[in-house]
Parts: sequence; structure tokens; C-alpha cells
Amino acid sequence: MDQTRQIDTLTEQRLDRVRWIAKQHYKVTDAWFTLVGSDRQWCRNSTGSVSTDIPDALSFTHHTLRHNELFLIEDALRHPEFANHPQVVGSPHWRFYAGMPIRDIEGSSIGTLCLVHTSPIPSGTLDFEMLHVLTHQIEDEIGRHLLIQRPPGLTPDQIDTLTGLPDRGLLQKLMREELALARQSQGNLSVCLINLDGFNSINESHGTAAGDAVLKVIADRLRDAVRRKDVVTYLGGDEFAIILRDVLQPAICRRILDQIRTPIQTEEHVHSLTASMGITCYPDDEADADALLHHAYQAMYSAKEAGKNGYCYFDPKLHHSRRERQAIAREVRLALSQQQLELFYQPKIDYHFDTVTGFEGLLRWRLPSGKILPPGCFLPQIEHTWLDIEIGKYVIDKAMTAIEEIMRRGLPYSVSVNVNPSSFLDSGFVDHLHRTLSRHDRDFVERLTLEILESASPQEDMEAIAANIQACLRLGLQLSLDDFGTGQSSLSYLRTFPTQKVKIDRSFVMGMLDNPEDEAIVAAIIGLSKSFNRQSIAEGVENGSIEAHLKDLGCDIGQGFYYSPALPFHEALQWAENYQRRH
Repeated sequence: MDQTRQIDTLTEQRLDRVRWIAKQHYKVTDAWFTLVGSDRQWCRNSTGSVSTDIPDALSFTHHTLRHNELFLIEDALRHPEFANHPQVVGSPHWRFYAGMPIRDIEGSSIGTLCLVHTSPIPSGTLDFEMLHVLTHQIEDEIGRHLLIQRPPGLTPDQIDTLTGLPDRGLLQKLMREELALARQSQGNLSVCLINLDGFNSINESHGTAAGDAVLKVIADRLRDAVRRKDVVTYLGGDEFAIILRDVLQPAICRRILDQIRTPIQTEEHVHSLTASMGITCYPDDEADADALLHHAYQAMYSAKEAGKNGYCYFDPKLHHSRRERQAIAREVRLALSQQQLELFYQPKIDYHFDTVTGFEGLLRWRLPSGKILPPGCFLPQIEHTWLDIEIGKYVIDKAMTAIEEIMRRGLPYSVSVNVNPSSFLDSGFVDHLHRTLSRHDRDFVERLTLEILESASPQEDMEAIAANIQACLRLGLQLSLDDFGTGQSSLSYLRTFPTQKVKIDRSFVMGMLDNPEDEAIVAAIIGLSKSFNRQSIAEGVENGSIEAHLKDLGCDIGQGFYYSPALPFHEALQWAENYQRRH
């Protein structure tokens, strides 16, 4: 790139800030920023700017660009190509050099960011992560400058010292800049909010040093998962944000989550993490920078509610407000009438026989566009409404239809679905459930399990709920307590409802290998289940190590991404057939 006049208009102050950070961080004599034209080399260092025509053979910069990655010279006097370099044998007597290529927005190498020192430095004593970060900042600055004039660049206190990423204080500024650019160019902008699932257990079990090491790895992986022109920031704690100048496609979402899911090796342990990600996209979400970030947070919480380890898009049509809740109710009602709501089925594995024992039916909304929404994106907006009850009936009908097909094929599987216990206070729901069950024999009904979700039902309603459940249980219905151990009423529910099964909440299962308290809770629930003569089911089985430990503890059934995500009905049956064949 030979646009020296445009390059020269980059303010010296911006470049010097980045050089200052590099020099102070690595404690070297100087840091250079160089750009290479067709016949000259332009350099900015502590003494100012200079343009030279140094031959390629004598140029540190040209060697770095040919190397096309970090080019390192621990001691120039011992380097065969630079031992006689004028700046090595003469003033200023450079001995150490580390240069990183700088590329433009099209990927072409145009210059370098270099560290130089007058004494040799062993490469093993330096971590070049910060040099990578600062190089990306210069690349971003150059690319933006050639597109649009931007506000001043980073200051040292705007970079998080642990991860080397822009911090929370800089995020809003970056978002305002990116949003202005998107509006000016009539382009797209995606804001992605990432929260690590189970990170606190690492700090609690292994100390903050291990947690810091994990965060540094996650920061590197997030940078690798997106393009150089995209912006990755660290918000503190266990949260990161990414700003992309395009619509965030599912393939990119999966790549980001896959990067986080890959086990992380620290000094003494291997840590397995997942993440919940919320995304909002401009111009579909026509909000200001503050609101875009808030909407990304809302979508992230929806991903958490949907079971973690996934992503959810913020849909402005589903945004919380009284008027919008009414609009959402109309859309969900239409989706119900048009059969857009369906159950996906996640298999459950019997640990005693290593066979598929059944499936949990999980609600999904398949939009006409083909996009699939998890329940966290729409059920909270209709909670405690008549439509909530209607969806409960619909889910049970879908589960019964699935059981009919399972039995027609001569398969042994059962199906479970989630039900809010307060639904049993609605006479319409209870009547519908009773009529549906009454049409089938006991062998059929026993294949249906209702997983009772703990709710904020008043204590005075518990007797009425229990009485209505008892009426259905007499027909052969199975009952399971879902997410057991997370609420204050868990033991009360166990005593009140004559359940056959207890499901251990995924948060304890996923953390049990690293957190002794989680392990103790899992073991206690399994023991309690045996004492009450009930099956124990563990959700959130993410790897073979968790499975093995659950078996050692005597757990009866497991489900989780280690086996399979929730799948459409016929795909789930095919998965189960393949599993049975392999085992």
C-alpha cells in the first residue's frame, strides 16, 4: 500500500499511544511503527518520524513481512543476517528485535510494529500476546482512518491488563463509532454478549490465578474466532462482548461457542466451559448503542433460560413491554394455530443397561423463515396467561402423539415434558389432561412423565395442586421433580408430590468435577432419591468424565450434550437406533 499522504495524516498522538503501551509493557528501549511503500520505508519511533530508503536486505521490516508472522531476533550480533547491520554494529547498537506484521483490511502486509532493545532478551521470558493485541489495534485504526475519520484512539487505561482487550469503559465508545459507521454506509452491525457458564466454580475451586489463566485463553480464542476488523472486548468477571460489521450468522455463533467449549489446560487442571450468548443486530434492532447492549444482555439471559451452552437472538418483536407482550401473544397464538410450535427430543441414557430409555420433549418455535427459537425467547412473555395454559395442553398432546408413534414402531421409549405446577390449579388444564390420559391404557400412560418445574406457587395452593396431580397419577402418569436442588421448596415438593423420579439440576452436574460442593450436592440428591425409592436423573452431562463419575455415585439416568442435543422427532429416533446398535 503506497498511500503515504493518507498514512501521514494519521495523528502522531494515536500512534505514539500504541507505541507507548508496547514500550512500557515489554520494558524495552523503544517500539517502532513502520510502513513500507514501493521504494521507501516510513518509521515512527521515540525520536519522531523518518522516511528512508534502506535496502531490503538490511531492513528488519522487510524480513518481518517476508516471514509473515512474529519475527524474533534474540541477539542480533549472533544472527547471520544482521550481525553486520549498521544499527547493530553502530549506533544505537540494537541487539534484540521482535516485529509483528501489520495488514490492511484486505489482508495485505503494509508494515510492522516492532520492539527493539540494546541488550539481548531470551524469547522465553516474554509473552507476545500484548504485541498481537496492539498490532490489531493499529490495523483497525488504519482501516478505519481510510474509510472515515475516527475519534482519538486508545489510552493505556482503556485496555484490560489481564486479557489485553478493550475494557468495558471503551465498549460504549466503540459501539457508538461502529453504529455511526453502519448508519453512514447503510450496513449491518451485530452486538454479541457472551457469559461463561460455570466460570465461578473455577475461581472457587482452583483460585483466581486459574480463573485468570482461563480468561486469557478465552480472550485469545475469541480473537481467533472472528476477523481482524471485528472488535472483541472484555467486560469484567465472566463476560465478553463482540462487535461485528455484519449480521452474525449461525455458523459464526457455533464457531465462537466451539472455541469456548474446547477444554482449557492450566498448570494443574483441565477446565471445561460452555457459554451463553445473546445477539442483537442493527438495523433490525433500530436502537442506540446503550439499548443495543441491553438487548444483547436480554438475549443472553434467554439463552441461559433455554439451558445454557447456546445462543439466542434478540428479536425486537419479542421485547418486553406491555404493548409488545400483547403483540407477542398474538404471534404465539398464531404459531399455535399454524403448528409452528413443535417438540425437539433429547435422549436419556439408562446407566444400568447403557441403553436409551426415553426422551425429554423440549418446546421450539420454528418460524416461517426456518429460524428456530428456544422457549426462553417467547415463553416468559406469555407466562401466567391463558395462552401459557394452552401451550401446556399442546405440549402434552404432542408428547402423546410421539408416544403413539413410538409404540406403533414397537420401541420401548418414554417421553417427558415440563409443566409448571401452577397449571394444575387451572380446571381447563386438569380436565384436558385427565380426558387425554383416560383414552389410553395404563401401559401407554406410564410412558408419559411430567417434569414439574418449581414455581412461586403460594403454599396454600400446594394442597390443591397435589390433589389434582394425584388424580392424574391414579391413571398411571409418571412424575419427576425438575431442576431439583435449586429452590427453597425442593424438599417440600419431594414430600408433597409422590414422584417416581428426581432430576438433578444441570448447574450442579456440570460443576461437579471441579467444585467439591457441587459434587456433594449431586451425591446427596442421588442418595436422597434412593432413600425415597425414586430414580435419579442427571441433566447437563457434557463429557465422559462426568458420566463416569455419575455412574460411580449410583445415578440412574443421564442426559446432555455428551450424548445429543434435542433433535426433531424422527432424527431423535434415528439417533437412538444408532446408539442401541453401537452398544
